[in-house]
Parts: sequence; C-alpha cells; structure tokens
Amino acid sequence: MTRTLYKTILGADFDQVPPEIRRMHSFARVATGSADVTRGRSLVAGLICYLARLPEARKGVAVETRFAPIEGGERWTRVFGKQPFQTDMMVGTRDNFPCMEERLGPFLFKMRVIATPDGIDLTPEKVYLGPLSIPLWLSPKAIGRERVKNGKYSFFVEVTFPIVGKVFGYSGWLEPSVLLDETGKA
Repeated sequence: MTRTLYKTILGADFDQVPPEIRRMHSFARVATGSADVTRGRSLVAGLICYLARLPEARKGVAVETRFAPIEGGERWTRVFGKQPFQTDMMVGTRDNFPCMEERLGPFLFKMRVIATPDGIDLTPEKVYLGPLSIPLWLSPKAIGRERVKNGKYSFFVEVTFPIVGKVFGYSGWLEPSVLLDETGKA
C-alpha cells in the first residue's frame, strides 16, 4: 500500500507531475537531504519564530523528513539538523478545488494544490485560527513549490505575515532513504 495523500487530492492530475515528485509522495517513508532555512529580520518575525519553535536560520543544514499516516492524511516531521518541525497534512474536505489542509499549531491552512508537468504548487485559499476564519488579507500566507532540480526532488516554502513580511522559509532537496514496499511497510 502506497502513500495516497497527493493522489487522493489531485486524482488523475497527479500523473502529470515529474516521476521524482510522484515517487516522493507515493513511496517515501523517510527522506534525507539538505536545506537552507531562513527567517525574517524583524523583531516581530523573530518572536513568531520563537513562539512557534521554528528552526534557526542556517545554510546547508542536513534535513530528514518522516511521513507517518494519520487519520485523513499524514504527519510530516522535518528535522533540520537537530531541530524538529512538524505539521499534519490532510485531504481538504468541502472545498471546490484540489485542497490540502496543513495544521501548524493553532493555524489551519487550506491550500490549493496545482499539478503541472513542472511540479506541484501550493497556494493559500483559506486560513483558520482555531475555529475562526481569517480574511486572506489579514492572515499568514504559506506557499510551497515542489520541482525537480538536478534530478532531485526540490522544495521551496515561505511563510509571510501581513505588515511583518517574511517570517520563515526553507528550500533544498530530498531523496527517499526508506521506501514503502507494496504492502505499505518500510
């Protein structure tokens, strides 16, 4: 049994993304690579990063990502050096667009998932703080891009807040290091 989060969200559109990205989202249980982690320079951005326990800014840090099944999706645990960063990724429901929901602390980001022959793009459509919907112009925005560079799965994520600007981001590459077999076991 393979991982099916992206296939469930995108349906047949999943087949058009590059094979390196399909492999990452179908068979990887653990992936390792390298990343550059950045933070915004303002005091407010630093405070947000501190309160959210986001990883420190560093270049070329070793990164490991573990994908674990949860009800309705997957838990992604990223470890930058020795600093963990975890979010829950779930299939969006009750939306009229291909949607992934990402839970980070009290925030729930509903993101449009767009598949192209170049890769996958994630763009915010709705943001909730607990049960409260936040208008997009007031809410934090998290965008993500997945591409293939130099034959490797590559990623770019950036989080910005209104007025504050950039708060946190990371980019780099991963390669599957533990794969699922046909039965779904690593």
